[in-house]
Amino acid sequence: MTNDRKNRDADESEAGESAPSKGTASLLDKIRNTLSNTAPERWEQGGEPLDSSRRFGRAQETWEQVYFTDTKSGTLVLRSSTPVSNNFFGGGYSFTAAAPSRFFIELRGRGWSPKALLDPAFRGAGGIEKPPQVLAEGDIAEQLYLEVEIIVKQYRESMRRDFNDSVARLTANIKDAIGETTAADWQLVEGDVGVKGYRTEINSLTVTVACMKNDISTSYSMTIGRSGLLWQCRDPFVMQEVYTLVDDSVRTASLEHLGKVLDDML
Repeated sequence: MTNDRKNRDADESEAGESAPSKGTASLLDKIRNTLSNTAPERWEQGGEPLDSSRRFGRAQETWEQVYFTDTKSGTLVLRSSTPVSNNFFGGGYSFTAAAPSRFFIELRGRGWSPKALLDPAFRGAGGIEKPPQVLAEGDIAEQLYLEVEIIVKQYRESMRRDFNDSVARLTANIKDAIGETTAADWQLVEGDVGVKGYRTEINSLTVTVACMKNDISTSYSMTIGRSGLLWQCRDPFVMQEVYTLVDDSVRTASLEHLGKVLDDML
């Protein structure tokens, strides 16, 4: 056999060893297809990007970020784990990446909480957790983690845009929208001493208004929320006016009800 033929055979052998088999590639495509067709809202997120400017009260060995969702078999966890160096100054620890992130796809118990990974206090207090079943790691786990990350980010950006548009439409005519509600639409919100609030749903948005009183001052608040997103009004005049509209409506309805009760006594 010639040297050229030997070299060619060796190259083909090495390529065959490094390239994924047809079965592996087909299975990976199936997994990708399943993940891409999973409703984005099913994924919960834990952790956030590593920021060396932040300070923490405890040292830790890794910086963890996860996406997870419940399945019939347990909690499916896509995990990015970055080894970190601990630098103590300014009253706390800052973390910097000490090595490239490692990626895992794990199956954990149903109802699993990410604090088992993310909260050093949980681990430091002796929190015990059953070891996960590692389904994939390395390049394959990294590819799938990044694909889910893109899906979730795009979905949440879309949700944020829709939410902002909905809030803008509502606040442009907030007094008219409040005027179209009835006292029965508003639920009393229990709060601290001196705090009285009401809450209702308008156009799939949760509107909460409140009045805070103490010995020297009175202040108001109004928030609008949906699916974990929150907008807070900054205009004190609008907040007071909206709260007064709602409070007057509820008070009037209560007095009318009292009047009917008294009429029944006659």
